Amino acid sequence: MKISEKTINILKNFSNINGSILVRPGNVLKTVGTQRSIYATAIVEEDFPQQFAIYELSKFLGVLSLFQDHDINFGEHQLSITSGNQVVNYTYADISAIIAPPEDKKIIVDPAEIEFMINQYDFHKVLKAASILQVPNIAVFGDGNVIKVSAINSKNPTSDTFSIEVGTTDKIFNMVFRVEYLVKLFPLSYNIKINSKGISSFSDNNIEYFIMTEAESKFNS
Repeated sequence: MKISEKTINILKNFSNINGSILVRPGNVLKTVGTQRSIYATAIVEEDFPQQFAIYELSKFLGVLSLFQDHDINFGEHQLSITSGNQVVNYTYADISAIIAPPEDKKIIVDPAEIEFMINQYDFHKVLKAASILQVPNIAVFGDGNVIKVSAINSKNPTSDTFSIEVGTTDKIFNMVFRVEYLVKLFPLSYNIKINSKGISSFSDNNIEYFIMTEAESKFNS
């Protein structure tokens, strides 16, 4: 089988969340951060025939980049990547060495008391503002009228801030995220859902990220 450029880009993105990955049979890739505060899932074009583990995902992607065209065959203990007269045999990692989401785990966000869309431009702009202002948090703030996404320092109310209005709400809340988690996401437009328990999802077509909000987050219905 071949791994498409789109799937390679997903794997590159996932390597920023967790340097290892456990691939299970089928067309869904999943990963979880080592602190288990960010979880991601993607539906891909490929249908992987068996379970296998890669300990150094960036190394594996580097090996794939050696080939302009490739074909992968999956063995019991290793996979082989071939192209013409070239071949790489790549040994699987021990599954016990991988931090991976449980196979049957499903993260439930609904019912989500907060839901809105943020376009790619605004998502990029608020992250860029956080970098320029050197603040560690992004907050989703609702005052009973509008929803704003802001670059802030949640522990310093007098710090510099940047805000973008993204929707309307009849609820009051201040849900806080770490910038270091959000910069791991693809720079896309997202449908964002957040529930009052602090579980959020950022989804776009075939990819979805689940991120926990910080302890200082507040929700008042």
